Amino acid sequence: MPRLSLKEILKPALTLTLICLCVAGALAAVNALTAAPIAANEKRGADLARQQIFPGAEFESGGDYFIAKKDGAVIGYCVETEAQGYGGAIKVATGLGPQGDIVRVQVVACDGETPGLGTKVKEEGFLGQFIGQKNAAGVDDIASATYSSRGVVHAVNQALEIYGEVIAP
Repeated sequence: MPRLSLKEILKPALTLTLICLCVAGALAAVNALTAAPIAANEKRGADLARQQIFPGAEFESGGDYFIAKKDGAVIGYCVETEAQGYGGAIKVATGLGPQGDIVRVQVVACDGETPGLGTKVKEEGFLGQFIGQKNAAGVDDIASATYSSRGVVHAVNQALEIYGEVIAP
C-alpha cells in the first residue's frame, strides 16, 4: 500500500477547512442581516395578539406579563409563553381576567407545526375551549395533532402559573 505524502493529506484538509469557514461566514452574515426584521415581526405578532385578546386596551409591561388597561382601570393580564409542539416551539398569548379566568388564548407562532394538522391549534374551535376556565384541564386534544395541542395546553398552564405566582399575590 503506497504511503501518502504530507502534501497529499494537507491540501484536501485545508481546502475543506476554507470551504467550511466561507460557509460559516456566509451563514453568520445572513443571520446578522435577518435578526432585526425577524425580531420586529415577532414583536408585531405579539402586539397584534394582545390587541385581539383585549381590543382597544393599553398595555403596560409587568415584567413577565402585560397589564391590560382601559380608561386607567385594569381589565386583565396578557401572559406570553412558549412550549414545545410537534415541530418546534409554539408561542402563545393567554389573556386572563382580573380574577385569573381565561379570557382568550391566541397562538402567536407555530411555524414548525404540520400545515393542516398541527396548525389547527390556531382555530377558534380549539382555542375556544379555554375561555372562562381557571385551568387548562379538560381541554380536548386535536385528533392527529396531539403534540401540537398539548403544547398549547402546556403554554396556557405556564401562563396560569405565572398568574398564580407573580400576578395574583
